[in-house]
Amino acid sequence: MDKFKAKGAVTLAHSAIAATATSAAISCEGYNGILVDVEFSGAQNWTFKVQGSTLENGTYKDLYEMVNTGTMTLMSYQCNASRIFIFKGVPHWVKIVATEDVNGVSVTVRVQPINV
Repeated sequence: MDKFKAKGAVTLAHSAIAATATSAAISCEGYNGILVDVEFSGAQNWTFKVQGSTLENGTYKDLYEMVNTGTMTLMSYQCNASRIFIFKGVPHWVKIVATEDVNGVSVTVRVQPINV
């Protein structure tokens, strides 16, 4: 029984959104991390945050991860250009909250579960 999977299928979390939005639930079963791929239509700041739940229809809460300093840090990232970033230690279900910090551009977000 080999439950280890290197990478999962890519899920479209947000498609060319132009305002703050929260994605539908994304299954991460069998994985312990996610790649978040953001693609911008221009250069304006957006913040991306990961929320998680142990149940698909459960209450989604902000996720935190341990950083090199030994402190817990919110799983979020702010940027104004297309990037791919990684979050480790995710539960079975996640949602991506994309917050528009400055008006003017749209963003597309894809998520791929991974094992890190």
